[in-house]
Amino acid sequence: MSFMSYLRDFFEAEAAPEGGAEHGEPFTVAALLTWVTHADGRVLKVEEEALRTLLQSRFGLSEIQAERLIVKARDIGGALDPATTLVDRIAQDLPPSEWPRLMALAYQIAAVDGHVHEFEDDLIWRTGRRLGLSDAELGAIKRDALKAPETGMDDA
Repeated sequence: MSFMSYLRDFFEAEAAPEGGAEHGEPFTVAALLTWVTHADGRVLKVEEEALRTLLQSRFGLSEIQAERLIVKARDIGGALDPATTLVDRIAQDLPPSEWPRLMALAYQIAAVDGHVHEFEDDLIWRTGRRLGLSDAELGAIKRDALKAPETGMDDA
């Protein structure tokens, strides 16, 4: 079974709220945000809680469903290169209009422990650049995202 098939099967069977999300968007978002939380080499409780809460709010998941999604994203994530494979997933699963908002969420998750670490910043910046966002756009996204946290991608 391919990686993408495994992820889609997992999410549809175990974690999708009624009606499901199109094209694996919940897993793609969870994968990026999970990688960001792990980028600095440590994961604080506040980061875990913020990630779970954000996924629950954004996708209508129960706490258990969100936790399962995070565990799968973390377990499978080590086998992937987030700078290439994840960009392909984002491009496939989210419309381009959502990419800036996704990068903003990534910056917010990175900052939840009080500091955006260099590794987190680099991962988000490389992801955004590979999606075609300019340095200026990413700078503005980061600046705006760090002003006030969101609870989900629908809040803007």
